[in-house]
Amino acid sequence: MKNIVLCLLLLSFTQKNILAQGLGRTAKKKISVEKFSLVPFVEAVNKDSIKVVTFIEIPYSSLQFVKENNSYIAYYQASISLKDDSGQNYLNKVWMDSMNVKNYTDTRSYIKNAKHFIGLNVPIGKNYEIIGELHDLDTRKKGFLKRKIESKKYNKKPRLVNPIFLLNLEGNWGFDKNKIPTKGYKVRDVGLGVDIKISGFLNEGGYSLELYLKNQKSTDSLLSLIESDENQGFFNHSIFIDVKELTNLRNEFRFLLKQGSKSIEEKVVFSLYKPGISNYVGDMNLALKQMKYLLSADEVKELKKKKSADKEHLFFELWEKRDPTPLTENNELMDEYFKRISYTNEHFDGWQPGWETDRGMIYILFGPPDEIRRSNSNSSLNNSYQVWYYNNVNKQFSFKDQNGFGDYRLEDPFIDTSF
Repeated sequence: MKNIVLCLLLLSFTQKNILAQGLGRTAKKKISVEKFSLVPFVEAVNKDSIKVVTFIEIPYSSLQFVKENNSYIAYYQASISLKDDSGQNYLNKVWMDSMNVKNYTDTRSYIKNAKHFIGLNVPIGKNYEIIGELHDLDTRKKGFLKRKIESKKYNKKPRLVNPIFLLNLEGNWGFDKNKIPTKGYKVRDVGLGVDIKISGFLNEGGYSLELYLKNQKSTDSLLSLIESDENQGFFNHSIFIDVKELTNLRNEFRFLLKQGSKSIEEKVVFSLYKPGISNYVGDMNLALKQMKYLLSADEVKELKKKKSADKEHLFFELWEKRDPTPLTENNELMDEYFKRISYTNEHFDGWQPGWETDRGMIYILFGPPDEIRRSNSNSSLNNSYQVWYYNNVNKQFSFKDQNGFGDYRLEDPFIDTSF
């Protein structure tokens, strides 16, 4: 049965409209010029102010390139503005620039990009809105993004500001020299290590700051301890983490600020990019559990025997056997599988994570149905039904809401998914 399910998955993977349709929902598809990033980074710089450094990152693929002589050029205008909740403007920065590439394939790159940033100190106690705009000067199309910064919360002390990861990159990027901020998601190159900038606001008196790391190598291990008998109403520290500590795909940092009888905790995740692993995979142990719909009985037994340190290697082996294009870096089947899992977690969660529900299982294996029929019972039992139809494989699945709270269960068992 497992092999049959895998074949169905491969078949649905080739469907022309895979994941293009929602389940009873329609979402506006973004145009290219809307697919840029607007990322603010915040640090405490004084007892009553924060520094906001905002980046606008423009992938090459978001613009229309025009061929000129032996190269391709795209012209654009980008801007960042910031205002508080009363409508007062604090900045409005505009850049007019162009991108010039030699190869046409670069014009479709999601990774290669142009960056612009602006930094500004603003008082705490107000909420702010950042607006980013990208204007393609050839197509005349525009894209907008908004981000919120809630600084009113910093009036209540002690308080931690979200930590910032800093990587080495030559130039001035709004922080220390040759340090560029990152959200810490799928980082490709950390060099000798990463700096973590941690800041916050304090009451009078001493304080301590503890940093812990949790990954497959370290189980909530203390990496750093900072103690001080006095302060100026705020703190701002940089802590270097050696690359040797970042051994796994997912590295969870926990910060603990203590002052008097109060303790404030903040957690952030730093994940590494590894070739051959889908961008939808953030936790290796969870990803292995989520493979239960594909694994054979023998593979499940092998997985249970493995120690935690060996499971990442097993993950690669399992997906290598299922790679439809083994000569390329990306495993399209893996991407599709975990992309569907991401969808189910967003749309089918309830009594349990979306990927573990019956509807989640069917969606993961077969993709979006061609048709969904719904029926609501008028009886006192208040039972609702959904029937999913898959025309290409001539299959249909019936789900019954067991208790009236959206807990849909398959009426007929499909496969044994015990793990």
